[in-house]
Amino acid sequence: MYRSERFNPTLFGKLFHLGGKLAQDNRWLKLAEAMPWEKLDAEYGKYFAAGYGRPAKDSRLVCGLLAVKHLKSVSDEDAVAEFMESPYIQAFCGLEYFALEDVINPGLLSERRKRLGPEFLALLEAELTAALKADKELKFLRAARGAGRGEGFWAGLLEKARGLFSK
Repeated sequence: MYRSERFNPTLFGKLFHLGGKLAQDNRWLKLAEAMPWEKLDAEYGKYFAAGYGRPAKDSRLVCGLLAVKHLKSVSDEDAVAEFMESPYIQAFCGLEYFALEDVINPGLLSERRKRLGPEFLALLEAELTAALKADKELKFLRAARGAGRGEGFWAGLLEKARGLFSK
């Protein structure tokens, strides 16, 4: 089951847990503004049954963490660790207040990649690439390295996995 939790544009409101303000010129907040979250939410919701079952994690959280994993070229565990340590990444992933407790298990990202499949992951990568191209000032090292290979991140990852099992 999936229930969309609409993105609240106030992000952390005026203050977050420790009372400090977020710098609005942060690259994660700028990228969050450029991402088509509603489009991704609509596509994400198609992969879940309506009306019954345990509610799925919010699309913005899952898509945001997959984007962090892609942009920083890290494992699922490291992507979740980065999320838990950074109020900017939490804001990018749609949280309104700084979370101090575990919000998501890294294993869920692997399960979601399997459930969503290559078509959704290609859509996510295309939208992420378009958002980065729309704002030339956004600098993410991983995106610059991945763009020159001529293949998508998820396609490359799938090829590596196939290579492991074909030996």
